[in-house]
Amino acid sequence: MDIGGVINQGIYSVLFAFLLVNIFETTGTIIGVAEQGGFMKNGHLPRAKPALFADATATMVGSLLGTSPSSPYIESSAGVAAGGKTGLTSFFVAALFAVSIFFTPIIGAISNVAAITAPVLIIVGCFMMEGLAHINWKKFDEAFPAFAVIMSMPLTSSIATGIAVGFITYPLLKLAIGKGKGVHWIIYVFAIIFVLQMLYFPAN
Repeated sequence: MDIGGVINQGIYSVLFAFLLVNIFETTGTIIGVAEQGGFMKNGHLPRAKPALFADATATMVGSLLGTSPSSPYIESSAGVAAGGKTGLTSFFVAALFAVSIFFTPIIGAISNVAAITAPVLIIVGCFMMEGLAHINWKKFDEAFPAFAVIMSMPLTSSIATGIAVGFITYPLLKLAIGKGKGVHWIIYVFAIIFVLQMLYFPAN
């Protein structure tokens, strides 16, 4: 392992950018799907550590096999909305993916047709709207960051970028109205990190 080369060639900046994207895109997706499935308890996700550990393991194994990062996808909310909320669902999905390897040419031809995939994604988006009911839309300092996140994700095609916009706008608005002390210090740290990431290490 050429650790020195990572520093000398400036690859650390790429690693940092991918780290932020992977962490927050995964976290945002897991929370969104958990909200859809009713697993959130008072704003917290029970057993979040095993879920994130499974994602990290899948990402590492996938990279060793030469695939793109294996991470949760927001489309999973469609399966959750249909009643698939246990590990048995994941097992059968994995089995079907294994079988689909033998039909890759046919599946590839179908998946490239926007007229087939777009309606499904629109339906998934509809399922995700339920969580918006928990936002206090009457308080601008709470509503605008959420609105910024909602708009940023489709416009940038990135969940991570949308989350970054939320982390930046939320503390800024709180500071502007004199409620900055009510924001946890870690939020300010992430806001600074995301500003630096968007300026110097953009995901796209």
